[in-house]
Amino acid sequence: MRESIKRIAQQFIVSHFPESDVALLGGSAVYGNVTTESDIDFIIIDETETPRLECFHFLGWKIEAFIYTAFSLELEFQTARYKGMPTILKMCAEGVLIEDKHGDGKKLQREAKELYEQGPQLWDEDRINAARYQITDYLSDFRISEDFEESLFILNKLIHTLTELVLRVDGNWFGEGKWVARNLKSYDKDLSDKLVEYTKEYVKTDDKTGLISFIQSTLDRYGGQLFAGYKGFFF
Repeated sequence: MRESIKRIAQQFIVSHFPESDVALLGGSAVYGNVTTESDIDFIIIDETETPRLECFHFLGWKIEAFIYTAFSLELEFQTARYKGMPTILKMCAEGVLIEDKHGDGKKLQREAKELYEQGPQLWDEDRINAARYQITDYLSDFRISEDFEESLFILNKLIHTLTELVLRVDGNWFGEGKWVARNLKSYDKDLSDKLVEYTKEYVKTDDKTGLISFIQSTLDRYGGQLFAGYKGFFF
């Protein structure tokens, strides 16, 4: 991490959250892959603040501050494991401490690392069947759609749900945005590469055959398509 970013981070905390107990710097600033579009991400524990995301411009940088109390951050950790979305958990586990007034930051990082290494909660049969049903439905819509624009939006949901099924059933983190692609590639590079290859072929030629066949064969690994007999319950 560049020292200049660390200094900016320290100045931001002093300027905007002087009562904070813990401040962690996360995201691309920590990993050293900062670009012109990068922002600086903070996890802030401040018992005087209301938990929220707040965005700033500070010294020419975009700042995203994820503000928690100790209790609300603990709830965030448990929610992350349930949903398979480790964004905040990962930032806490791998971030750089900027402020740690009472030593709680180091304890927080140890807990975050342990939870992140444990991975998300495994899906039960009901959740697997719900995903199988959704993929079956999206696949049917995609197969019969003759409108390219509509097909792209259906395909987006189809790939998203299929990827979530693959990762969650096998005990891997899911994620959001670019992290979905990164986590899939890290877990199963061959599957990721083939999914991209068949999708490119479809977009280029408007021929769905290979992509549909690949999605079906992937779904077969998890029990195949599901419609008749499926029961989903409203909550």
